[in-house]
Formats: sequence, C-alpha cells, structure tokens
Amino acid sequence: MVQQAGGFERVSFTKMDAYNKATAIHRSKSVEIDSKDLIRYLASKIDSTDPTLFAKYAIDEEHRLCHIFWANSGCQRDYMCLSDVLAFDKTYRCNAFNKPFVMFVGVNNHIRTCVFGFALLLNEKIDSYKWVLDTFLECMQNRQPTIVVIDGDTAMKAAISVCFPTATHRLCG
Repeated sequence: MVQQAGGFERVSFTKMDAYNKATAIHRSKSVEIDSKDLIRYLASKIDSTDPTLFAKYAIDEEHRLCHIFWANSGCQRDYMCLSDVLAFDKTYRCNAFNKPFVMFVGVNNHIRTCVFGFALLLNEKIDSYKWVLDTFLECMQNRQPTIVVIDGDTAMKAAISVCFPTATHRLCG
C-alpha cells in the first residue's frame, strides 16, 4: 500500500491503525464463536452434571448474543435460603466479550459472600437490566429480595423499581 500511495507520508493511516482494525475484525469473529461455545458449554452442564442449572439468553435479529444469564443449582439453593439482601453489581467491559458482566450476590450467616447468578449484558440501559432482573426472578421462582444494594447507576435503579417494586434500595459506597 505504501508503494501504491507513493510513500508513507501519503498513506492516510498508521501501522498501528491497520493493526487495530485487523484485531477488531478478528475479535468480532471470535466473540461470535465464543458466545456459541458458552451456550453449548452451559447446555452440556445441564445435560450432564447439573440438571437444574438455569441458563437463558437473548439474541438480536442478526442472531448475535445480546444477554445471557446463568445460575447453577448451588446458586439457586443459596438464594432460597438467603434472599433477604441482594447485591447487584457489574463490572464494565473488562471481559473478552466487551460487555457488562453482572453478578448477583448476597451474604450468608457466616458473613461469607454467596453468588446467586451471573450475566453478560449488551449494555447498561434500562431494558437490559429489566431483562436480567426478570430472568433472575424466573430462575429464583419469583422470590423477590427485601433489600437490593446497587451502585449509583440510574438505569439499574429504574429497572429495580419496576422488577422489584417492594424492595428497599440501598446504595453501596
């Protein structure tokens, strides 16, 4: 390309730009494969080692993964016993899928963290949070928490108001 353009100064992008574009193309293809592998993996767990594992996902019109939620039997059992307080937390785009990762957690009688479920979401909008909260309730037999601890995310707070109308909201510091 350098020769075709007549020298480096006439090329409209840097070597790093080309590398970044190639990496982005590769990553978008591998995410599709990885998401299918994740779904297959969860299905195999349901079939073999954990028949009560709950997994649900949503895809868009182009058949790409939008959201996925899963909770194994241990998560579900713990929530049935310890559902008073639910902490709903996310890490923003620090995974291979470049999507918000959500964990539902609580605390047991020994002041140890208990995980109730996991999700990868498309974005941090109200509709995404409503989808994951409705799915969480479906998994947990519609048992709502008494208190929900969240960070200051306004979309998350709005979704919790709709999906957990009787729960008290608290902000974590």
